[in-house]
Amino acid sequence: MIKISFKNPYLVIVFALIVGVISVVSLNKMAVDILPQFKTSAVQVLTLYPGMPAEVIEKDITSRIERWTGQSEGIVRQESKSIIGASLVRDHFREDIDPNTAMSHVTSYAMSDQYYLPPGTLPPMVMPYDPTASTPLCLLAVSSEEKTGKELYDLAYFSLRQMLSGIQGIIAPAVYGGKLRRIYIYVEPDKLEARGISATDVMEAVHKSSTMIPTGFANIGDINYNVNAGGLIKNVEDFNDIIVKYIDGTPIYVKDVGYAKDAGAIQTNIVRINDKKQVYVPIYKRPGANTIAAVNGIKNSLKSLKDRLPKDVNLDVIFDQSNYVRNSIDGLITAGINGLVLVVIILILFLGNFRSSFIVAISLPLSLLFAFIGLYFTGQSINSMTLGGLALALGLVVDNAIVVLENTQRHLKMGKDSFKASMDAAMEVSMPVLVSTLVIIIVFFPIVFLTGIAKYLFMPLAISVTFAMLGSYIFSMTLIPVTAAFFFKNYLPDSENRKLSFFERLFEKWTGVYEIALRWCLNNRLKTLGTMFAFFILSLWVGKDLGYELFPKMDVGQMEIYVRLEPGTRLERTEESIEKIENLIKSEIGESLNMIVSNIGVFYDWPAAYT
Repeated sequence: MIKISFKNPYLVIVFALIVGVISVVSLNKMAVDILPQFKTSAVQVLTLYPGMPAEVIEKDITSRIERWTGQSEGIVRQESKSIIGASLVRDHFREDIDPNTAMSHVTSYAMSDQYYLPPGTLPPMVMPYDPTASTPLCLLAVSSEEKTGKELYDLAYFSLRQMLSGIQGIIAPAVYGGKLRRIYIYVEPDKLEARGISATDVMEAVHKSSTMIPTGFANIGDINYNVNAGGLIKNVEDFNDIIVKYIDGTPIYVKDVGYAKDAGAIQTNIVRINDKKQVYVPIYKRPGANTIAAVNGIKNSLKSLKDRLPKDVNLDVIFDQSNYVRNSIDGLITAGINGLVLVVIILILFLGNFRSSFIVAISLPLSLLFAFIGLYFTGQSINSMTLGGLALALGLVVDNAIVVLENTQRHLKMGKDSFKASMDAAMEVSMPVLVSTLVIIIVFFPIVFLTGIAKYLFMPLAISVTFAMLGSYIFSMTLIPVTAAFFFKNYLPDSENRKLSFFERLFEKWTGVYEIALRWCLNNRLKTLGTMFAFFILSLWVGKDLGYELFPKMDVGQMEIYVRLEPGTRLERTEESIEKIENLIKSEIGESLNMIVSNIGVFYDWPAAYT
């Protein structure tokens, strides 16, 4: 590799440029997130029975779904939730179980169990579940000064969700707040009793009058007509003209015993945003999607989305998880750049030669760029672990280049020309440098045997360090010797009697202090070992009081408060309690408060899976 580099120096430069170009392309295509993606196999089963009490749901639906889907191969644990009208069962599988296989098994067992569920239970809905994506990417608020909660819910559920599906990397499965539209027929008991009609008669009449039954075709002349029996009700007012029953040949209409009204279902969920009742759509990230790119896609599409909705409807992003991701990644990048600058400064101070420092500084960014290529082709994202690995490797990747350059200067002092000195120096240390590089890489090898969340957390860190070290070795054996040969062409080695710089004189003084301390330690070995052992025991004693946490506590400028009232409390009373809590928060925090979003109650429908 070294000889080829000296025979084709321009090829080495082209290789470095190619690495730079490919790394930039890779960076633009890599997802950006705060943590690596956890590839877990989990499936959730949502089963609805509107109105059924939670106790009955748990006994007759949840327990059955758990038993049946629990027969799937590879299940390690199950979680379940039973609320009024809805059952949610989550099955978690081993890492070696393919997500598609898990989905297929759970679907088969859930559908097989449908026969044994209580009559009237809706078919189970089987969906993939990502335990790491339970927090929405952002919340999109839908508000209007003119529209009712029922109209806002319809717009969000039937129109806005479909518009959002065109944005890459996101999913908008549910809507919170507002009211579900319902057509109710209100009957008066006195009028029903006077005519000998029951509420069931009204229900059956409405059901029969709002059907469409295809009966065939009628060929009349040259035209073939499609004939349908019955018809669907088109207007709310038409419900009033439905005939409920004939009494003595006289038709009794719905309007004779009551009236139809376009209304909303009994509300079980309220959303308040800064004291106002609104509707919001939680938007989740698809697995492997770029958090920042997904949120940018939503924000860039807001104008076009508003143009397709009524003019009085407003759309606002009220919660944006990408801000936290962006700030964290920017902080890591800034720390990395600061570390890079400090490394270069230290190189200049200790090497005492600008040319040597410049050559080493060239290899540093190229090694990091080489690591990004490796991260891209291994399917990793830009996250705190990969960037942390690169920050960890900052000091390691320059070691190889420094060893080669220091040996090159030693050969120059032998009187060799720059090309001969650079080649001989690189070949002489190629094996020791390779061994030292492999030793650092092997340190991270045990991470391969980790399982669970630890594997997904630390594997990206190990990969980033590994590729950075490989890039460091490649460039120290190719670009560094070739560049040194050109830079040191007219280089004269420093004289032994040259005047030392201020830093070198200061360093020599510190070296003298170190020498005195080292001699004392060598002459007092028992005291030295005893002191070290005492520090070791002290560290164990202090360490036992340290806490244990998977992730450090971080201040993201947000907090969540979970409030649970006595079961059965009316939604209106719950809202009053939440309003008092909101006022207390506003009085305590004051002007620093930006927004309060309250999600009150539970939607006993599809959104229950995301509650």
